[in-house]
Amino acid sequence: MEMKCSYTTFSVTGKILEEAVDIAVRYGLQGIELRGRDQAHISPDCTFAYASAARSRIREKGLAVPCLTAYTKFRQETGRAVRGEADRLMDMVSLAEYLGAGCVRVFLGEIPEGMEKADSDAVVKEGLIYAAQKLKGRRVKLAIETHDSGKSGRILASLLEGVPLSVGVLLDVIHPWEEKESIEETWKYIGGRIIHVHIKDVSHVSDSERIYCSIGSGIIPVARTVNWLKDHGYNGFYSLEWEPSVGGDGISFEDQLDSFVEFMSRIGGKGNASNTL
Repeated sequence: MEMKCSYTTFSVTGKILEEAVDIAVRYGLQGIELRGRDQAHISPDCTFAYASAARSRIREKGLAVPCLTAYTKFRQETGRAVRGEADRLMDMVSLAEYLGAGCVRVFLGEIPEGMEKADSDAVVKEGLIYAAQKLKGRRVKLAIETHDSGKSGRILASLLEGVPLSVGVLLDVIHPWEEKESIEETWKYIGGRIIHVHIKDVSHVSDSERIYCSIGSGIIPVARTVNWLKDHGYNGFYSLEWEPSVGGDGISFEDQLDSFVEFMSRIGGKGNASNTL
């Protein structure tokens, strides 16, 4: 199975879109995941001329856009508020359709202060079902990232029960691992919902530190996760998400991207890798 790789431009917020696209081409990636906030690197606030030029340049370079990263949060205080979030999100969905992106990343967010979890969960489910209804007949899915109050497959599974499959999951490999949930468990809960994957690796984590390292050399079982996904039918993109290390120097974006390309090539070619933690 071909391993489709991209990186998110969240990792290069200081570069203009043309530079970000050139990085994807230079490293031999198949796609580029675009951060959808303000002008870095595309959003519904951009002019049509900008979006058109972006689409043309990306296509000319032979790249796909697997995902746009929105910042919508479904943990709102009321049903009216969450429906408003979903309504505003449709502008990003339209932009994703224009760019040929398969999904738009969203968040759960944190439970509003003073709100009971059960009440918050009910608002989330109302918002997700409402958003799914608005997606009927459209080519784009929503992908809830394993993050904040929804880090694990176990948590997301309960919230997604009864929600149409137009709402899926973006698996960020670090967060289920931080919750001590294995890829086997995550897959049991939400395997059929995973439509996009963020790859990263760390050599050290604590309450105040997160030191990023070469992919496959750290303490996250990245190889085991990717091999499991590949062997169980996941055929979407794997997207590197580099961040500056907190509490130490850590690895540079360029060096981690180098390691990502080599790591994914090795797994794609041999179906295995040394990280078996």
